Amino acid sequence: MTAISERATFDAAAFTRWCAEELYTPAIREGTQVLELACDIHLAALYRQLSLNRLLGTPHTAREVSDTLGFEASSHVALDAMLSWLAERTGIVSFAPGSPARFQALAEPSEGVVELAALRGAMAALGPGYKAALEFLDFGRENFVTALRDDPGMMDRVLSGADAERYQLWHRATNADPMQDLHGLMGAVAVAELFSGGTVLEIGGGTGNGIRHLLEVFKTRGMLDRIEHFLFTDVSPRFILGTRRAIREAFPSVVCDWKYLDINKAFRNHGVEPESVDLVYGVNAAHVAKDIVAMLQQCHAALRPGGRVAFAERVRKRPGEMVPRELTLNLSRYHRTAAQRDPEYRPAHGYLTPRCWLVALQRAGFREVAILPDFAILDEVFPEHYAAVVTAVRGSRQT
Repeated sequence: MTAISERATFDAAAFTRWCAEELYTPAIREGTQVLELACDIHLAALYRQLSLNRLLGTPHTAREVSDTLGFEASSHVALDAMLSWLAERTGIVSFAPGSPARFQALAEPSEGVVELAALRGAMAALGPGYKAALEFLDFGRENFVTALRDDPGMMDRVLSGADAERYQLWHRATNADPMQDLHGLMGAVAVAELFSGGTVLEIGGGTGNGIRHLLEVFKTRGMLDRIEHFLFTDVSPRFILGTRRAIREAFPSVVCDWKYLDINKAFRNHGVEPESVDLVYGVNAAHVAKDIVAMLQQCHAALRPGGRVAFAERVRKRPGEMVPRELTLNLSRYHRTAAQRDPEYRPAHGYLTPRCWLVALQRAGFREVAILPDFAILDEVFPEHYAAVVTAVRGSRQT
């Protein structure tokens, strides 16, 4: 897959080299592979726990399995992803494509206890923070049945900051884990090249991965004065207050406002006036919008002429691909059900493919759309790469 771009506004080749040589370090690459192997073992353990080998003695759809287990109505989304992963990577089940797909048991998985212990050791050896990724998977495995049957709102509370006891779990998963934290660094480096100055609106700022990296990169490059005003927004009061405290301490000179903003509603209703910002930024936030084109149209309206969106995003390399973190994220009912599907730009929940981002941005009236780095080059050196910066410029009118 090549980089999708109408007209690059900075050195895309240099950015791709930086990603390949400096961002995706040997530890990141090894950690990514360890995480995928750990996901194999966790999903196989859930397969055993749920007695799916017996249930799938004859072909069943994920929805039929979910109903038999007494899970919440939308849980088939999580089970479909789980069974598809196992079919593709482990040979535990067979996969018969269709609408819907059907699965059948092939073999009873092994325990995997020794293998998982070895993976934990390998991950810990990579350096501080790497174990956070496995902690997040552990949480998903331990709470799979609870979230899908007994307490369907549990994971939504965790992801929104409403669960005070598990706030640190989500904070570590988005900031301490180097494999996740790199999204913020990738986005910040791209923005430093693309943004000439003015007002920044960050959507879905959450626990601070985006603003922290952006201000750190700008400070290192002596560019903080380019940010005339930073407007940090989120739907979680806990996240807003926690991030505000950390940023005020680290960057007292930066003019920031802190607002509640629901990206599923009109930005103007939350005090963001039309043509009032120069950059709309987000780190793994834009993809959670219910109507992705409508959200992008709100960004378009908020931007001044010539303004830009820049989203650092986990992307799917191909439609239907499950991401290891989705073992846990799929326990969120919002994550499973909120997305308004469209065959061209939103065929599935959660993360989008680069092609889907391209179509959605063009539908919303943006031009100079680019998905960076160059996937074709990175596929040769790190096939498991998974992050991108999605950027585009406000068009003269929406089309």
